[in-house]
Amino acid sequence: MEVVTLEDNKEYIVLDTIKINQAKYIYLMLATDEAKKSFCIRKLIDNDQFIAGLENEEEYKIALDAYNKKYIDIVASA
Repeated sequence: MEVVTLEDNKEYIVLDTIKINQAKYIYLMLATDEAKKSFCIRKLIDNDQFIAGLENEEEYKIALDAYNKKYIDIVASA
């Protein structure tokens, strides 16, 4: 299990990485036992050396749609 620390100084578990066109998106969940889990999406840049925020809501929707499409069958059969 890979864990990264974001700009909020909290640790996040890497759930998946998906390449969309020329961009690579990283999907994360807060790694604590807090009642409210936090799911977030970031972008890998500079040969996957750095994690950056997304440009806008449109980019977020594209990345989220790719994640949903990848896992729709798994969720539907659960």
